[in-house]
Amino acid sequence: MSLTALVPLLLSLGICLIPVWLLRHSGRTRAHDYLVASPHTRPYVVRNASIAYALRMVAIGPLFVWGASGELWPAIVVSACFGLGIYLIHVLRRPLLEFLDGALSADESITVHAFIARQHGNDPRVRMVAATLTLFALFCLFVGETLALAAFVRPLVKESATLTYWLVLGGLLVIALSVILSGHSGIMHSSQQQLGMLYLSLFGSTLLLLYLQVSARTPLPSHGTLAVVVAALCSAIVLGYRSSKYIDTGPVRGATASAEPLCARGLSRFEKILNVLLSILLILIILLAIVELHTAGWPNVMRDSAAALKSATRIPGVGLVALGLLPLFYPLTDITNWLRLAATQKETARVEPRQRSAVLRGVFGIYAAETSLMLLFMCMFGAIAATAVATKAGSDIPKAFVAQLIAADNAASVVTLTLFLICVFMVALSTMSAMFTACLSTVRYDVLETLWPELAPGNAKASTESTARHRSLIASVALVLAAATAFCIADTFSQIDFTGSTFVALLSALCCAQLSFAPLILGAILGRKPGGVRSVSPRWAMIILVSGAVTGVAAVVIYLVTGVEAWLWSASPACLGSGGVLFIIARATSRRPA
Repeated sequence: MSLTALVPLLLSLGICLIPVWLLRHSGRTRAHDYLVASPHTRPYVVRNASIAYALRMVAIGPLFVWGASGELWPAIVVSACFGLGIYLIHVLRRPLLEFLDGALSADESITVHAFIARQHGNDPRVRMVAATLTLFALFCLFVGETLALAAFVRPLVKESATLTYWLVLGGLLVIALSVILSGHSGIMHSSQQQLGMLYLSLFGSTLLLLYLQVSARTPLPSHGTLAVVVAALCSAIVLGYRSSKYIDTGPVRGATASAEPLCARGLSRFEKILNVLLSILLILIILLAIVELHTAGWPNVMRDSAAALKSATRIPGVGLVALGLLPLFYPLTDITNWLRLAATQKETARVEPRQRSAVLRGVFGIYAAETSLMLLFMCMFGAIAATAVATKAGSDIPKAFVAQLIAADNAASVVTLTLFLICVFMVALSTMSAMFTACLSTVRYDVLETLWPELAPGNAKASTESTARHRSLIASVALVLAAATAFCIADTFSQIDFTGSTFVALLSALCCAQLSFAPLILGAILGRKPGGVRSVSPRWAMIILVSGAVTGVAAVVIYLVTGVEAWLWSASPACLGSGGVLFIIARATSRRPA
């Protein structure tokens, strides 16, 4: 791919940075205004930013490979369980909202670590241990995200390692500057724009690949037929409930803005045009899919779809269990979802409780449904891509897919490559910017407050709040620089396939650091009683947290020694199982209610 193909990527990135520029002077008198949401951050912006965050590269890469190789059941399990995991937050929202309302009104920590500590003895050591585990998990996920991005970008830039590093590290620099300038509100508005550009590139690529498939008139394999059916169904569902409003077109303005700037009006008009364009692309995808399926014959379509669903997967049974448990419980323990829930709660604090419930239901309902649909769509996109350009299943499917498009040397292939590059960058940037904000919030709310109580958000004055923010930024930037260094080292010396099942299993084992929160959160919520909550002592809480993290690290060590992938897959079930058993033992040995 020539360097001129990077121009659309830079243009897309510039559009996504307009909200960051508009919100650079938004009100920051309190920590909540900077780390949760400044005024005028609408709930639908939060919803779209959350969807963009959930579509991360460490998931998209394996989904693409599974679709291209015909392994559909892992993708079905992941997409269904992730939607259920988001819906679980909505089901358990009442105690979470009570905690967030109290924390927001008192200008206190709104993180999952503070919630766990408050429910189980209110010991600052529990909060510090949980915050440390979150920072460790975010560090690993950040490195994994950069590695997965590099694995997709390198074939697109003709295997140029230098250009790949410049693109990835330049993206990290843009993320850091965006968070520093505009805070969480700017990141959410920017992520909403990234979701729009992601959809434009993804739907456009799918349409072009379907066009190539229809033009070639080659028979589809069984999993390719099912992919066309599912892609058309997902497009129809999204087209139906979105009603041509994929991006919120309201004005982007800071807390002190007296008039709407010219660039804000221009951005709003662009969003309206983009909404219409996305609907047109979805309609064209549905029409081309119908043409392809009608040409194949509907009885053949039904037979091939059934055959694709009956095909076996190479992932072991414990792997499928892990792929179900991790997306089911991880959203509840992810600090980013707590920040987004707090942002929604802060914006709807002035409305009636009934209207607030309706807003939350709309936000998390579409968040759960659309994320599941888009994860499944990504898998089907991989299957359509592999069949349209005759990509052979092998060790590096993305590289083979890009090589086939470059060899085709036609207008459709060039546009598809450009859109594919935009897609992977929008996916990675939206996720990593949310992770950077989560690191910043963890350091500001939990680490600094534990080490220096005078810097607690509720106690901090204007001068001390500025000091606390600077220290938080320095610590967060240092963490991102460490992740960038780890990326360069791992990308140079590691031999792991960053789009394969082993990479997914490795990250799921490292996610046990945060997954260990689930027994403490669920135990406190589901065991609520009139006199209080079913809690454990701070000592037991730290044992449960540390045991979950140790489970993940031990699984990685054993895998490195033995080379048996099943050890990695067993980490998530073992973490949840051991944590649940320890919680039950702690409650059984407790002599008095908390």
